[in-house]
Amino acid sequence: MGKQMAKDMRQRKQQIAQALRPLRIADTDICRDDVMTLCGKNARGNNFAVLDCLQNARQDNSDISVGCNHFLWEYKLNLTRDARFDSAAFEVCKEDLIKFSDCKALDKGQGVVLPCLYEVMENVTNTQCRQYLNRMKAITFSDYRLIQGFYEECKDDIQSKKCGSVQDTDDDMPHNQGETIHCLEKKVKDLGDSCKKQILRVAELSANDYHLDRALYFACKDDRERFCEKQQAGSGRVYKCLLKHKFQEDMSDDCKEKLTTRQQVIAEDYKANYALQKKCKEEIRKNNCRPQANHKKEARLSYLLVCLEAAKKRGRRISGECDAELIDTRRSLMSDYLINPEVVFGCRQEINDLCEGGLQREGRTLHCLMEHAKENKKLGASCIKALEELVKETDAGDDYRIDPALQRACEEVRQAVCSEEQGGDGKVLSCLMEHIYDPKMTDLCETELLQLQYFVSRDFRLDPLLYKNCEADAASLCNAQDWEMDDPGNGIVFACLHRNLHTEGPGKSGLSPGCQAQVHRVLRQRALAVHLNPQVEMQCRQDLGEFCTDKSKKGEEMLCLQDHFKDLTKGCQNVVGNFTAEESEDIRMNRILMQACSPMLKKFCKTELKLTMDEGQALQCLIDHKDDDDMDKKCAAGVEHFQLLQLKDYRFNFKFKEACRKDVLANCKGKKDKSAIVECLSSLVRDDILKNTADQEHTISEECRKQLKVEFLERSENIKLDPELFHGCENDITNVCSKVNAGNARVLECLREHKEELSDPCHRKLFNREKQQAKNPDTDFAFMHACKPMIKQFCTNFSPDQLLKCLRAHKNEPAMDPKCKSMITKRQIEKNSDFRLNMEMQKSCRRDMPKFCKNVLDSTDVKDSTELEGMMMACLKKQFLSRDKKLSPDCESYVREAMEEGAMDYRMDPALKKACRPVVMKFCKEALTEANDDTGSVEECLKAQLEKDNLKMYPKCQTEVIRILQESRADVQVDPLLHKACALDIKHYCASIPQGEGRHMSCLLEALEDRTIKLRSDCTRMLVSRKEMWEFAAKVAPPETFNDVLAQLQQSPSRNYFLLVFLAVFGTLFFGGMFCGRATKRVAAQVKNK
Repeated sequence: MGKQMAKDMRQRKQQIAQALRPLRIADTDICRDDVMTLCGKNARGNNFAVLDCLQNARQDNSDISVGCNHFLWEYKLNLTRDARFDSAAFEVCKEDLIKFSDCKALDKGQGVVLPCLYEVMENVTNTQCRQYLNRMKAITFSDYRLIQGFYEECKDDIQSKKCGSVQDTDDDMPHNQGETIHCLEKKVKDLGDSCKKQILRVAELSANDYHLDRALYFACKDDRERFCEKQQAGSGRVYKCLLKHKFQEDMSDDCKEKLTTRQQVIAEDYKANYALQKKCKEEIRKNNCRPQANHKKEARLSYLLVCLEAAKKRGRRISGECDAELIDTRRSLMSDYLINPEVVFGCRQEINDLCEGGLQREGRTLHCLMEHAKENKKLGASCIKALEELVKETDAGDDYRIDPALQRACEEVRQAVCSEEQGGDGKVLSCLMEHIYDPKMTDLCETELLQLQYFVSRDFRLDPLLYKNCEADAASLCNAQDWEMDDPGNGIVFACLHRNLHTEGPGKSGLSPGCQAQVHRVLRQRALAVHLNPQVEMQCRQDLGEFCTDKSKKGEEMLCLQDHFKDLTKGCQNVVGNFTAEESEDIRMNRILMQACSPMLKKFCKTELKLTMDEGQALQCLIDHKDDDDMDKKCAAGVEHFQLLQLKDYRFNFKFKEACRKDVLANCKGKKDKSAIVECLSSLVRDDILKNTADQEHTISEECRKQLKVEFLERSENIKLDPELFHGCENDITNVCSKVNAGNARVLECLREHKEELSDPCHRKLFNREKQQAKNPDTDFAFMHACKPMIKQFCTNFSPDQLLKCLRAHKNEPAMDPKCKSMITKRQIEKNSDFRLNMEMQKSCRRDMPKFCKNVLDSTDVKDSTELEGMMMACLKKQFLSRDKKLSPDCESYVREAMEEGAMDYRMDPALKKACRPVVMKFCKEALTEANDDTGSVEECLKAQLEKDNLKMYPKCQTEVIRILQESRADVQVDPLLHKACALDIKHYCASIPQGEGRHMSCLLEALEDRTIKLRSDCTRMLVSRKEMWEFAAKVAPPETFNDVLAQLQQSPSRNYFLLVFLAVFGTLFFGGMFCGRATKRVAAQVKNK
């Protein structure tokens, strides 16, 4: 079998040699010298070798004599039409001709057999046949006039485009090999249909071997030796190698120009790219990516790329070889704008005016245009369209390597922050966007990245991760069915997905989980700049020009729009509002805040960062830690700024919006301002509480009521978050608290401490806030912040309204934190100033107050919004001391406890504190420093000043000191210092006597007078001191009732004198009345008689 094949091969060679023997070029007189000069001895006996030698000597054949040049032209012309060469082809290729019946049926000697075989050469399997055809192609393609049909179809275009001469008399003139074809290729878009078809056919036929592209072969001859010396010719390998080095500095300009022209032709017909059409052949067939049935031979590269990329996104299998070729092809399109006809023609003016006339290559000119598009420079509609189509064709959002300028700018950053991500599926690009604020991100990488993202953001299909996860959602929810070839643009599909993100109610989404996650990712990444949000950019162009012309840094434009939210046009306000609402759900959308708070999130909010869906929890975590000592100041300022922004619309607070959406729609229609909505909802909650409404019957849902408490807590932390109070007290803050830093409830506490200096409007608003916090102590930020650890230690299981009572019980324990202790005292002082701030008093004395203190209750109608300065407590104390009508047990216990606390800290007694402030400052400064220790030292100092008769000049203070002395006499328990000194004696001598109504005090006084009983020295000294004070107080105390006056007269040493004076006055009045009465009676009788 092998011998027979060898024999057949010898016979075929002999037949070919026989056919060529009469035409030996080296033996002709006219070419002998040229052959001897230019060709080696070994080539002279082979006409094919001689032709190769002479054709490849110089492109314009100037090294060949005119006569030889003419002979070669005729020889090649006859060669391509000689029946003997057709016969040789039939013989060498007879095995393959069986498969190509159309070629086999053609007549020999007409110059049509070889062109037919060229067309099907891709499917030729016989090696000798392929070698023979390649040799013939090299001859044919050396002169366009030898290409069958080309001359006839392109004659007019060659003439009109000035690409050479077509006169028959010019056949004997030297010509540049391939220059005419190259000239037509450069103007391929302007050619007639028939000539364009021929040009693309030539490009397809020469795609395999760069030798066949004569213009490129000669232009790149030296470059091939320099860059691709080891690269074997065939299968488009040399083309590919040269293209890789196209932008090398030492590549010749002529070669670059020819390679660019070749790429332009490939853009018109993908079959001119041999490697692409061969390696993707099956994928093209299986996915119906062949040219449409329009009877045109060309198949545009853009159509093929879009078709195959769409198939890939649908999950169709693309072989590794085909995928690699697609990446190379797409990369080449992004490398050089000149090979993109639409960009060249659509952006001609912009390139000249804005991009240095297109001198920048390697993708830089394209990125120059992208930058001007991003910055809203006036690019023409055709230029914008061309750039959009280019990004779509190359699918640049899929793989960062497709964009050479981007890859070059970001490779170092990718290695640093995204080394684990591989190219493809947009993962690297997404990772780079996530790290845009990373310190390792370079300015150049950021610039190139945002330029590309501007276009990716405008076509849903260009984000592979979004497309893959949201394909079904977009089809069902957004009527997007034919994305592969058509997209509405301007981010409309994504805007639709965004609208459906929260359509199923609180915490739910109309999107699938995968799509929901991707929509959040895209929102987060596009939050970086307005131009990445097509809807925002389109709706807010006027507002950006009016308010934000000086905002150019990352994120500043959106921040500016948010700051001017109330002033925006309606359309802009809607899109900015929607964006801000999403921003409140996912803190990572707020890129400026993330930049400042990223370390703080890692420090305080590790659990929240691990959540798949944020739902506002990370932001709430930062708010909770905003005033911690180790919180970064920039982060705290950013959090506060966003809190202030949330006041503009309740939707900007995700947790509040989700918890209260239904309640707002049902009860607060037409309101959007969050502070107004909070007031609306809280008033309904208050009304339900006053009606004692059961939980299941509350107007406002439980979730919303919980969130309202959070809102109250946050606004108490920073007065700026309480617009009503802040605007009402703005001048007072300037006058009284100008040196106090905002935050941590410091300004609010300052106002509380300077109530007497506040204006009436501010005082009233502050009092209303105090009433709200009194009902819900867990909304009192200063209190909760100071006492949070103590609550956790002592009061874990207590309800919010019992927290202060619980902490009071542990106030003097060694483990009590001093800050919390001080805060407890402050709140006790406030609560004692007005019963409306004292929920415990209201509960304990709810029956006693209307019974004994109705006049005080009536006064609340007049002083509804200011403190009563302890009037209710004074009334109840008075009733406590009275022996006529008793307080209820709960109220009596509460009043006694309050009197005990007041005896230890004068500030707990509002009337005493107000009346005796000057005295304390003058006589009790030393004792004042101990007041925070609850020692009762200030009270003892005031009592001492009473004994020293230093209070005459301060009658109000004297009255109050006498009052507290009288109160202490009522029961030993209300005098803590006396009770402490006599505790053992009470236990020893008064154990059988029940507590209350002064019984223990009477017991101690009797024991003091009883000489058989010896009290402890401390108790004796304290009792004697108290007794003397009571006696002195009785002397100087002004009588309040008639009984008090009689009692003082009886005890007075001058009582006899007062009695005589009284009798004298009474007698004078009596006798004078009798005399006057009789006289008037006599006058009346006389008048009557008349």
